Amino acid sequence: MTPWSLFLLACADPCVAVVPLIVAAAPLGAGAVAGVAVVYEIATIASMTTLVLLARQGAVQLRAGWVDRYGDVAAGGLIAVLGVVLTVLGA
Repeated sequence: MTPWSLFLLACADPCVAVVPLIVAAAPLGAGAVAGVAVVYEIATIASMTTLVLLARQGAVQLRAGWVDRYGDVAAGGLIAVLGVVLTVLGA
């Protein structure tokens, strides 16, 4: 179970985990590198799509009047706060 969990977590981060895979495939040629990249991208897209669909199914079950009324304002406020935090931190 642990290797599969680690694999799924790696698929959720499309940047970091692919580097060692590409480096390992590099001695085998450009075809192997392209194959690793394509398989990795397919796995990443499939994992993210599955997670989004599952999260959407859970979100549909939530019933809160304030979310329906103020959800857009809350989302905009969160984006603004994150922008300020990133600006302050210099990211």
